[in-house]
Order: sequence, then structure tokens, then C-alpha cells
Amino acid sequence: MTKRNLIQIIICFLLLVLSAGCWDQVNIEENGFVIGTAVDLSNNDSDGNINISLTNQIVSPDELGTPTNEGSENPPFINLTTTGDSIFEINRKMLKEISRVPFYGHSRLVIVSEKLAHNPELFASMLDVFIRDQEMRRGIKIIIAEGEAKNILDIDPKPEKLPVMHIDMITDNSYKSIEIIEPVTLGRLHDYLLHKNSYVLPKISINNDGIDYSGAAVFDGTNDKMVGTLNGLETKGMNLIKGDTKEGMIKFKVNNHIMAFDLERAKKRIDIKVEDPKNMEIFITIKAEGKLAEMYGSKTLSNPSYIKEMEDKISKKIEQLADLTIDKAQKELKLDILDIDKTLKEKHYGTWRKIHKDWENKKNYFSNSRIHVSADVKVREVGSTDRVKEKEHE
Repeated sequence: MTKRNLIQIIICFLLLVLSAGCWDQVNIEENGFVIGTAVDLSNNDSDGNINISLTNQIVSPDELGTPTNEGSENPPFINLTTTGDSIFEINRKMLKEISRVPFYGHSRLVIVSEKLAHNPELFASMLDVFIRDQEMRRGIKIIIAEGEAKNILDIDPKPEKLPVMHIDMITDNSYKSIEIIEPVTLGRLHDYLLHKNSYVLPKISINNDGIDYSGAAVFDGTNDKMVGTLNGLETKGMNLIKGDTKEGMIKFKVNNHIMAFDLERAKKRIDIKVEDPKNMEIFITIKAEGKLAEMYGSKTLSNPSYIKEMEDKISKKIEQLADLTIDKAQKELKLDILDIDKTLKEKHYGTWRKIHKDWENKKNYFSNSRIHVSADVKVREVGSTDRVKEKEHE
């Protein structure tokens, strides 16, 4: 090959590369960027088919606060609602109602109404469309709404500009509160749907102050149907038992004074006696550490016996929260939302293999088990105010 021919080939290659566009580029001017979706169960149609209502929150780039229109009174988003008997049909209908093609590549969350989640297998079937959609990222968060899901997208998002971004940022605060479970992504939910074990998803509702993001929705893994909820206290107990928490606040009383314990670390240990599977005994030990965040009363914390009294009170409170959740799980839900079966499988695989099909069903070994909880709390810090008092008395 001559030098001249080589140069010509290189030039042709460079021209080809420079003239080619990105194969997966998204034209901003031709697409409507969906940042969040709400899915509700609509009324049945004349043929008795179930109708689904889908609401997309679509960003209006021109209204997001560019230098030329910072004073615009128009919201930087629109909520577009369309109804149909399938998500696929709804997406096709939406093309006729908006000038820009909906693009889900930047979506942050999907909010599903309790009414839809209570419908057997509909929840899983609906989400299967999102799972298989190539535009939907696996990191999208899934939340269950009390009431109509689309109403959540109408909240006042201040200080944020977009309701979805406001909700998304609140969900990221889960590590600060043990009344909240960590966000569940579409990818993680896909794993739940592939198995038959029960699971929980975060719950959201509207109140006078805006939104209440606390508690959990409980799903039966055999049919992926929502069967109940956990309130804030019950969620605290579940998080403490499962060890799904690092920080949070626990209120307790000493001498009729309300105190606040700032939980910093919590670990759990589960031991199971499997000699008689029909009457298994489960022992849960929770070890927690933290500091005293708030206290009232005149007693000084320099007294070791007073600190010990506080630690005992906090331990008792943790045990009460855990027992509250266990009672709800065994007697009302009859589902192992505490992940005890995971420990059974890890430590006693032979027993688990024999009974796992009836762990939550039929014989329901989980509900018939006797569960005992003990907590051990250490208060590592007592705050600066009391230290000042100590210096004053030196």
C-alpha cells in the first residue's frame, strides 16, 4: 500500500467519524422528558376490563428558570394523565395528546396507588412493562401512595421547582429516620417479583404540611398483592429487627420526663432453635449505640447509675417497638417481613429446605414460632450542657 493510499484511507475514516451522529442521542427539541410517573386504578370500562390511569410529570425546559424568564409564573412542568387498559396502549394514546414524544430515560420515580397495588397480580403485570422498557433505568424508585397517586404529583414542591425532585430528595433522607425504609429501586423490586417471599415498599401520603413519607406497604410475594401497611412505629421495629438502620431517634421516659436517644449504630443477631419446627423459638438480640440528643430534669448525667437507668429505659423501648412489629407480622399479616427465613436458610439449611414452602403459607411456621427480643443499649455521649454543669461544680 502506497503512502498516498494510506493517507486517503485515514482521511476517509476521519470524515466518517466526524460526520456520524451519536446513535443513542436524544433530541431535546423533539422529546418530552418524563421525570416521574403516577399510576392509578381507574373505573372499569363497559366490557368489564380494568382501566389504568397513568400520569407523567414532564419537564418544560423553557420554564426552568433561564435568565430570560426567571420571573415566569408558569410552572416548569406539566402533569399529563391518560387512561387505558394497558400501559402500552396509554403510551400510544399519549403521543396524540402531546407534541413531544415522552422519554423516560431521566425518570426518577414511579408512584403506584394502594388501590392498584391491592389488585392481585396487576401490580406485577403493570411494573413488568417498566422493567422491560429499555428507556427505564433500574435505579428508578418505586413508592406506594395512599389515595390517588397522581395527586402526589400536584404538591407544592417549594423550595424545589419540580414536585418529583422534591419527593426524590425526601426519599434520600431515609438514612436519618428509622420510621422510613430505604428506597426500593426498580431493579431491586424486579428481584422481589422473581421470588415468592413477602416484601415491603415505602409509602407516601398527602397531609396538611405537604407529604408524609413514612411507614411501609406490605406485599404477599405469592401473588404480589398489597395486603397491609406498617405505621411509623411498626416500621421502626422492623428496621431495628432487620438491622436496616444506622441513624434515627427513639423517644423514652425517665421519671416522667421525655428524653430523645439519637441512634447511631444498631446490629442484630438472630438465633433459632429448630429441634421442633412446629414450635420453633427465635431469639433476636439488638445491640445499639448512640448519644443523648435531648433531656429534661435536674439530674446530672455524671452519675453512672443514672446513665444505666437511661440505657435500660431505651432498651425496653426498643424491645417494645420490636414486639409491636412482631405481633403485627405474626397475627395480622402472617408474613415474615423480618427476613427471619434468611437466617434460617443460612444457619439451618436442612430445616429450611424441609419447611420453606410452608414458612408463610399453609402450616405457616413463621406465625407459629415464638419470638423473643432483647436489646442492649450503650449511651456513648451525654451532650455538652451537662459537661458544663460538671465544670461549674468543680
